[in-house]
Amino acid sequence: MASKQIPAGTTFIQAGQALDSFWYITEGTMQAQFTGGFITLEKGDIIGICDFNQESHFLTYQALTDCMVIPYGSPAVLIRTKFFEEHPDNRTRLAVTMNRFVRKLLDKYTYTWKSCKGLYDFLVSSCTSYRKLCEELHIVIKDLPGIDSLEPMEKSYTPNVWQSTYYIGLHNILLNKAMMPVLQENQFVPGYLYHASGDVHSLLQKFQSLFDYAGDISHILLNEDRLDLFDLYTGIYYRIGMQNPKSEEVSGAISTILSHVENQPGISSQLADSRIQEYNNQMDNMKKLMEHPSMTDMQADFQKDYSLPGKLTDSVSIILEYADCSPEVTSAFKNTLASYKQLPDKNATTPEVMRLRNTLTDYFYQVYSAAFQVSLTDDNIPPVLKMFFNFGYVDADLCGMDSACWLYQNVQHYAGSPEHGIYTIHEWLKAIYEGEKEPCINELDVDFERHVQSLKSEGSITAEVAARMLQDRGQKVMFELANMFPRASKITSGKPAVFCPILSEHQFIRQPEDALLYPDQIVKVTDLIRAADYTVFARKSLVVLSEKENIHDFFNVEILPDIILMPVVGMRGAMWQEIVGRNRMTPARMMLPIFQLENLQKVMVRMIGEYRWEMCKRVQGARWNDVTEPSLTSLYYDFLQFYRKNPELSPDTKEKIRSGLQKCKQNFKEYFLSDYMVYIMFESKGSPHLVKNARAILFGQCPFSASIRQTLSSNPIYQDLLEAHGRSVTERCKKLDNLSKKLVARGMRIPEALEAEIAFVKK
Repeated sequence: MASKQIPAGTTFIQAGQALDSFWYITEGTMQAQFTGGFITLEKGDIIGICDFNQESHFLTYQALTDCMVIPYGSPAVLIRTKFFEEHPDNRTRLAVTMNRFVRKLLDKYTYTWKSCKGLYDFLVSSCTSYRKLCEELHIVIKDLPGIDSLEPMEKSYTPNVWQSTYYIGLHNILLNKAMMPVLQENQFVPGYLYHASGDVHSLLQKFQSLFDYAGDISHILLNEDRLDLFDLYTGIYYRIGMQNPKSEEVSGAISTILSHVENQPGISSQLADSRIQEYNNQMDNMKKLMEHPSMTDMQADFQKDYSLPGKLTDSVSIILEYADCSPEVTSAFKNTLASYKQLPDKNATTPEVMRLRNTLTDYFYQVYSAAFQVSLTDDNIPPVLKMFFNFGYVDADLCGMDSACWLYQNVQHYAGSPEHGIYTIHEWLKAIYEGEKEPCINELDVDFERHVQSLKSEGSITAEVAARMLQDRGQKVMFELANMFPRASKITSGKPAVFCPILSEHQFIRQPEDALLYPDQIVKVTDLIRAADYTVFARKSLVVLSEKENIHDFFNVEILPDIILMPVVGMRGAMWQEIVGRNRMTPARMMLPIFQLENLQKVMVRMIGEYRWEMCKRVQGARWNDVTEPSLTSLYYDFLQFYRKNPELSPDTKEKIRSGLQKCKQNFKEYFLSDYMVYIMFESKGSPHLVKNARAILFGQCPFSASIRQTLSSNPIYQDLLEAHGRSVTERCKKLDNLSKKLVARGMRIPEALEAEIAFVKK
């Protein structure tokens, strides 16, 4: 092959491309790109040498300047001992080139590791400084999602000093003429290249882990949901203004945050530019308002509705009066609420504060149950009570008057979307009362019917009472209020240890109008997940096409879940139950906080992944982990239980799995959920993150839709999986086509169910 001229900016070799030849750079510079970084190759370097023992290129090579490269033989030729016998001068060249590549990679790895460590240290110190600032300025402290789970990098990723000194020392040896006799040994250089290539690929896997780690924690700096350090500090700055003694300190902290934002893998440049521009615009406005303070007052007076604070004054009395609570409950609830409002840190975990929160929580649910029963016969529920039912609102001062006013203005128009299976908690409880829905299972996985039967079996109630209870809609609602409601509220809050159901300003880290979930947002995210994992809500249902001819088959029926919005500020979703009763053709039950602080897509992907797992267990029954009957759960169970003995896995892959299991505390379901989130959010976009075995299981059990499969068809990583899926689809379509022909041959019309199944299989 002749030499090649590569223009600047051209991608010469793409990762995954077959390694047909090495290439020697005679002119120019080339960039070797990998997940987590890149290194620069110059004249004298050999492209592809790092993949000496591989069949394809692991890196992408792009010309930084105009380059000239010449072919340097195929790997098969170089690996032969005869090559080194015939070309002794190349031994030193190959060894030195590989050594130079490894040293560059080691230097880059050390730099990347230090950057990750510096980012972690900065996040920890910034959060500490933020809390201190809030205390000094008497501002409510807000907790960021992810801070509690923020952990330093594992020690296994610390750069190996001995490895660096080894390759530096070896470089000096290779250039020492006295060592030439050693290089004349035919087996030395090939052996060295094999060893160094192994070190390179081990480092590249660690780069991937560092890249993922930086991406995971960098969202605390800046993210699309504004649940970040930048928002916390700018919020303080907007509040205290430019003339406060602490303003310069806050401004400096914001500048430091922005300096860390640059080039973070989890932060897009578009997002960073947008937020920075927004901040600069706000600064300009603040300067203008300082010059014309009267303008600010006039605008505020024009926009503010001064009647709202009066309507919200003493909201707790309005709620207690509506619920027709006894004087004792009214007095106790008000006194406990007053004590709670006076707490300097409402998230404190001292015994006294925890007792106070628990007492207030008990009173809240007692009042809620009483008020709900009144609301069943009220066609004109007051706005304050609607705020209480749907948002957990009790007190304007506790909530923040501005937030309370905004909620009051919007509560009349806020509603779920039952046609899409999305309910506010009040709508859900009312649907149970009206017989449209059955209560959820309790924490012991017992539904209302079995609960009544157990009471009868224990002798607590008679058979006659049990029969009446099963028909009593009020009893069903009380079962839901006593079981699912408090437990799901605590879970979806994401902070069960400091949970209190009453809406409070300290629970928000962004404004209620930004956190409030609307049904169309949930529908949009659900549709995005369904567009990737199109079989996720499909259930197998026996369909009889002809009773006379005994023609039948199992068809896919999509059953979307019921999603209940809990009246809490939270950051988690709860997959409550996969079916209702014993009927597998009933919707699942899922819960979300009505004020969502976390990224909605992440929350829902995890929640739907949990549904995937639990539904598979339900269908498989006792054989859910029996690999002789392949399923999502059995294949994952077998993969994770025996990965150490799997000869197909490299030592680095096994270490990655071991580390993942350690993070999940050896919980196979948690490991699967982590993989499922990566599968939907990254792999579906053509960004491979999973180990090969996990990808194969997920693609086989949760195949991507046709549009995504088409996009991935050019990626060699997915070729075998796509071909296997294609064969499966062809086989299924052939069977359905035969069914159609059989019906037509008997003079029958093809049912809509059969046409729908054919369309579903081809999705």
